Amino acid sequence: MATFAHTADTARGSSSFAHVVETASNMLGLWRQRIVTRRELGRLDERMLQDIGFNRLDADQEMSKPFWRE
Repeated sequence: MATFAHTADTARGSSSFAHVVETASNMLGLWRQRIVTRRELGRLDERMLQDIGFNRLDADQEMSKPFWRE
C-alpha cells in the first residue's frame, strides 16, 4: 500500500509542476506580447493611432509601461 501512496503523491507533484511550468510559459508569452505590441505602437503615425482610438500621449504612456504591467 505504501507504493501506491507514493505513486499517487508523485503523480500529483508532477501535475503540480506541469501547472507551474504552463503558468510560467503563459506569463512569459504575455510579457513578450506586451513588449512587441508596445514597440509596434511606437511605429504608428498620428492617423493610425487615431484609427485605433489613441493619440500620441496615450501611445507614449502605454509604451512607457514596463512589460510586466498591464
